[in-house]
Amino acid sequence: MIHTKNLCLFFPLALCAVGCVEQQDDKPTAEDMAFVKQNLLPAAPTPKVVVNADLDGKLVYLGLDADPMPVELGKDVKLTHYWKVISAPGDGWRAFTHVSGPNNQGFLNFDHVPVRGKYAVSQWKAGDIIRDEHMVRLPVTWPLQTVEIYVGIWKGQQRLAVKSGTQDGKDRLRAAVLEVKGKQPPPEPVKYMVRKVGKAPKLDGKLDEAAWVQAPATVAFSNTMTGEAVRQKTTAKMLWDDKFLYVAFDNQDDDVWGEFDKRDDKLWQQEAVELMIDANGDGKTYTEFQVSPKGTVFDTYLPEYRKYEDVVDAKAKPFSWNSGIKAGVKVQGTVNKRDDADQSWIAEIAIPLADVNGMAKGTEVTKTPPAFGDTWRINLFRLDLNKSGAQEAQGWSPPLVGDFHKLDRFGTIAFVNEAGEVPVVAAPAAKADEAKPIDEKAEKAAKAAAVRAKQVGAALEGMPKRGAKGEPEMKIAPAAK
Repeated sequence: MIHTKNLCLFFPLALCAVGCVEQQDDKPTAEDMAFVKQNLLPAAPTPKVVVNADLDGKLVYLGLDADPMPVELGKDVKLTHYWKVISAPGDGWRAFTHVSGPNNQGFLNFDHVPVRGKYAVSQWKAGDIIRDEHMVRLPVTWPLQTVEIYVGIWKGQQRLAVKSGTQDGKDRLRAAVLEVKGKQPPPEPVKYMVRKVGKAPKLDGKLDEAAWVQAPATVAFSNTMTGEAVRQKTTAKMLWDDKFLYVAFDNQDDDVWGEFDKRDDKLWQQEAVELMIDANGDGKTYTEFQVSPKGTVFDTYLPEYRKYEDVVDAKAKPFSWNSGIKAGVKVQGTVNKRDDADQSWIAEIAIPLADVNGMAKGTEVTKTPPAFGDTWRINLFRLDLNKSGAQEAQGWSPPLVGDFHKLDRFGTIAFVNEAGEVPVVAAPAAKADEAKPIDEKAEKAAKAAAVRAKQVGAALEGMPKRGAKGEPEMKIAPAAK
């Protein structure tokens, strides 16, 4: 569960609001008007980024300049907007400038009164050609290779209609897409092979059974916003059998804490581990599970992005769907004793395979148990709240934005046998002195297994090789005799 309210912690220079920021229109002094005149141009300029967008027939956004280019993180960037007034907008209208990545990732609000606060939109006159300079700054944690600049004019709940030019469907004009200097592409989502077990592990948080000992650990979780290392290490392991997916989180923690003790309490507000499962990989329907250091559980079904059970059943409430999740927690230390030093806590979780479908029906249902080689999309998270009250979010495949529900950043798991392999069953060989009737069913099964093995190999391309850090290489087993 994501904590969008904490975005201001990551973007302290931003006015963190989805809408636009109220501005006061002060009456200009003679000195103000002298400065305004310097920014009323006699003719339309040729900006570096030419736009020429029509806003409701009243204004033309001519374009903008940005300096320096490309944008440098953590440093001021001067944006210079150029507006042409066809007819005066009138009282109450204001300008906005929004900065974000694709799909509004990393939203920042840089609303301001134009011309350094000296020439409000409500004062604009027909024939004006206005140069408006202001500064913006991207945080050093900006995770994207580009930044999009959106502009427009608003009043109350209205915006001037963007009649021409690229917009987002909400009358926000996309003025430019600027390159971010030195920003590397985001890492590929991670992958993991889930080994099958013959005997279900005991959910006690000890992880001392042979299957857990032999299972590879994931790469260490990293900061969900930046992908950087975190203060307290978290790794996970996964196993499966024909009934359950088993997930174990191993969390270093010098202050184990959590007060919630009722099912479906808001565990994400304190300390918890969390997994989201998009089993059918459609990027739409998914389930979410959480466990706190006290063993309290949370589960919910999402039929689409950030929509809950009430979308499926009008009589249901969000978070009302209950799975058969089971969990055992072992704490090295003391829960909720803030004046001592703890060491860690382990959450060992069993999720019924059928429950990954939540309330889904029809074609959205994933077949369970999975076959060897089947893949699911999942992500794993941990929320840690230290003594100072600051919460740190870390993830297995960090979304790199302030939203855990970014399904395209989920990792991939593949279901394999006890040896970490996908077995391929070959059709039985016919005797040399006998006729060789075609066993179509066996031949079809063998071909399907071979195709599935090839698909899994493609899905898990880039898996670290055996002996490297992180998850080992998956192998396709030779055909059984």
